[in-house]
Amino acid sequence: MQIRTVTAGDIPVLARLRLALLEETGGVLGASDRGTLTQANEAFFRDNLGSSLWQSWVAEIAGETIAVGTLAFFMRPPYPGNPEGRDAYFLNMYTRPSYRGQGAASAILQAALACARQRGARKLILHATEAGRPLYAKAGFLASSSYMELAIEPRDA
Repeated sequence: MQIRTVTAGDIPVLARLRLALLEETGGVLGASDRGTLTQANEAFFRDNLGSSLWQSWVAEIAGETIAVGTLAFFMRPPYPGNPEGRDAYFLNMYTRPSYRGQGAASAILQAALACARQRGARKLILHATEAGRPLYAKAGFLASSSYMELAIEPRDA
């Protein structure tokens, strides 16, 4: 298994794996949604390739992409323990079902942790599926019950 940073040639498979993740985590996609989201995700990855705010990795076996994960860097006002305010969010972790349990997600997570440390992030945040929780707990992540979320609907024009 090889873990490497993504290139422009990976963009179509990144978009496909992103849609697989969305569907698996409860997003029911119709045919028009699938096409629109595929194009939107391809544009996102293309526009952010090489950005200092985003880094994605893939796991490959025999040239086949089997997993992907992304690290997003962000700033917030300084707080105790983080006078620079630099943190990161790990997202878009997805392993194709037939390759789960073979270490791809763990290897991508380790690459992301190394990158976060190198770039000075002081906290790494993520949302985990039930299946992913043991992987993250093993890496030292702690569960938090303090998180809240609000979906903001766009205003009509």
